[in-house]
Amino acid sequence: MPEDKEKPPINTKKWLYSFPLERKSQTEVEEKREEDGEEVIIKKKKDIVEKVHVYLKRPTRKMYDECNLFYSVEISKGVKQGMLTRAMIAKRYKNDGGGLSKEEQEDFGKKYNELMLKEREFQVVQLNLQEDNTLSLEERQEKLTKIVEETEVLKADLEKYEVVAESLYEHTAEARAARRTNMWWLFFLTHIKFKNEDRGGIEDFKPFFEGKTFDDKAKFYEEIEEMIAETDNEFGTNLIERASYLLAAWNGGNAKTYEDFQRVDESLDFIKEEVRKDESLQEVYDEKIKELAGLDIEVPEPKEEPKEEPKKEPKEEIKEEPTPDEKPKVDEG
Repeated sequence: MPEDKEKPPINTKKWLYSFPLERKSQTEVEEKREEDGEEVIIKKKKDIVEKVHVYLKRPTRKMYDECNLFYSVEISKGVKQGMLTRAMIAKRYKNDGGGLSKEEQEDFGKKYNELMLKEREFQVVQLNLQEDNTLSLEERQEKLTKIVEETEVLKADLEKYEVVAESLYEHTAEARAARRTNMWWLFFLTHIKFKNEDRGGIEDFKPFFEGKTFDDKAKFYEEIEEMIAETDNEFGTNLIERASYLLAAWNGGNAKTYEDFQRVDESLDFIKEEVRKDESLQEVYDEKIKELAGLDIEVPEPKEEPKEEPKKEPKEEIKEEPTPDEKPKVDEG
């Protein structure tokens, strides 16, 4: 009998995956002391570290429909803004070689024909259909090895042209819509578990990104990004990073079961460890995470306004008297 798999610690009919994160915050506490025979109350700030569980929701059929509609609308928006579609670029490539010069087109055609001939030659030798029937088994194997090596060289030469073609597709209306769709999933599937005091302190779940619409949640993300830039909020950074990576794997078909998500999660830990060893990889890593999340939305203009607001004064008052309205928007619940 096959061994029973360990049961996932979450309800996989409702959730795709869950992972814990540490969240650091500060709370104000009061201490009573006696000074000169009188009781004095001193207010201090105390560091608190709590474990927050992040849950990735399993989308319903309705959510799939809404996301598909969102994708279609985003393609239309891209076209209206002057972006080309994949079909337009493919037609251009077919007609005039797209981004390839005349010499590159000729070289591409020549190498492609050579590749076809090499693959046919491989089949002939492999099936022993060549005119020279005096080849020994060893000689035939050597010839096959040589053909494979020559084929790999041709494939490598052709790859550079495919990269040129693919780079053009990165800026299509569909590519932009796909990145925005990644963000849609991040916004609507990411939840956190919390104690719901309004319901008797039971464990409950709420969306991490506040707001009902995509635009509302995008605005909330901008606020998180500002907080991360100003206060180095590790919780917000780690949550977006890990959720983006996991959902990109899921959206790409590489994570279907709970066990798949575990493997992807472990791979992220390994990648982060490698990045720590080589600081030069950090920038590339950060850009990749943003790409996975689709976090290239039009946020630069709104970001500049809050930076001009003089909100750094309260930070100097670490002791005594609570700072006005210093509640972190990210860390509620």
